[in-house]
Amino acid sequence: MTITRREWIAGVAGMMASIHPQSDEEKWQKLSQTFPVDRSLINLNHAGIGTCPQAVFDSVVSHMRNEEKAVPATIFSYGPKLEPIRQQLATMLGADAEEIAITRNATESLNAVLLGLPLRAGDEVLTTTLDYWAMLDALDQRRERDGVVVRKIQIPVPCEDLSEIVRRFEAAITERTRLILISHPINLNGQLFPVRDICRLAHRRAVEVVVDAAQSFALLNYKMADLECDYLGTSLHKWLQAPKGTGLLYVKRDKIAKVWPLFASGTTRPKNDIRKFELFGTWPETILSIEDAIAFHHTIGAERKEARLRHLTDYWIEGVRKIPGIRFHTSPKTSCGITCVELEGIKTSDLRNWLFEKRGILTMDITRRTKEFAGIRVSPCLSNTKAELDRFVEAMTEARRVLG
Repeated sequence: MTITRREWIAGVAGMMASIHPQSDEEKWQKLSQTFPVDRSLINLNHAGIGTCPQAVFDSVVSHMRNEEKAVPATIFSYGPKLEPIRQQLATMLGADAEEIAITRNATESLNAVLLGLPLRAGDEVLTTTLDYWAMLDALDQRRERDGVVVRKIQIPVPCEDLSEIVRRFEAAITERTRLILISHPINLNGQLFPVRDICRLAHRRAVEVVVDAAQSFALLNYKMADLECDYLGTSLHKWLQAPKGTGLLYVKRDKIAKVWPLFASGTTRPKNDIRKFELFGTWPETILSIEDAIAFHHTIGAERKEARLRHLTDYWIEGVRKIPGIRFHTSPKTSCGITCVELEGIKTSDLRNWLFEKRGILTMDITRRTKEFAGIRVSPCLSNTKAELDRFVEAMTEARRVLG
């Protein structure tokens, strides 16, 4: 029997009543059962792809069914339906709804800025060697196409002294610097950045800042006033646990007009209309299910969700600390929910493959994206139970013995 969103939210709210992030495990386990996951597998790569709750999944199916019944009537009527979602996302970020575009993922959002800003030959963009590969590719394209200079700084791994990150950016800014790209946090190891401090430093030098928030939106409880950046892009299918292929772009209102959209908007939208970034062709009806994911997020509570994911991370870290040769490339003091860990002497790809093939545990091998450090990225979410994390600890202990 299909239940309404109101009934579903009421049920989740009942489970959440007075629940504590570090206890009430029976209630948290009951909540985990609201996710349609294959329990023969343990997904510890939510920083890659999140798992949506059953009701969000049901909403996606319902919208798809409605779409196929009358395609023209549904596809060409999305505009008004997006406005309540735009407002809800803006409220989550503490932004103006006229600064929020709904996109398909963080890559699309950030490419709109990185490829759309009016930069000229010799202008410098400053970033780090650990930023997301797709964003670095976009900057390389600007370098090849427009003669933009891309400069990448290294940061300590892990880094507990956030002021050191600020100092390195300050030392790297020149009179030619026009834009800074920073991740919040770094996707490889969950390293958080002092975003507001970097933004204030940049703005004193008339430099703009774009934030890759793919790994923080709906994981960390923050508002735009806490960041003070000019642009921000994120995916919604990670920590918001919305349908796959949904994202968000924030552009400060007075900067919208100067950024070229990835897809020409012509006379359809004025240059200062945030919706010009949404004209990429046919929309999937499933985008409307973002609203169900937002409702789920608010029912859990942003602060409680963040606290719970910090607790789950601390829980498995404590379990593996005593394994010989264990090495962490993430500090709990400057991260949340995302951790990079290495078993010294064991090739990371071998560890990742063994965990998945022999124990059904999904993690990410970060050595595909960097040579600065090695390890697997571990990122649990609300669909995970402590019993699953116990299985991960047992598997890591066994891997130490079996793989070397």
